[in-house]
Amino acid sequence: MDERLPQYLHRPVQILWFGSDEFMLATSSVFVAAIVGGMLGWMLILALLLFIPWKRSKPRGFLAHLAWRWGLVSFPHYPGPTQTRFFE
Repeated sequence: MDERLPQYLHRPVQILWFGSDEFMLATSSVFVAAIVGGMLGWMLILALLLFIPWKRSKPRGFLAHLAWRWGLVSFPHYPGPTQTRFFE
């Protein structure tokens, strides 16, 4: 089995100048703003413009861990966010 590894394993996936999670958030926000329209649509765009610099000030993987903490996603083979005692 001959599989190739990417040249840079430490670099995040990037689409245009956005990270992959930022790109998904930006495109979904723009689509929802276009559908909703009006003042609410412009507020979504403004929230996006404020959110992206805030997100970039956080470490990589921040959104995934935040979603895990809120219980929106689960990581396989890892305890839940409310687990306080661990037995190995």
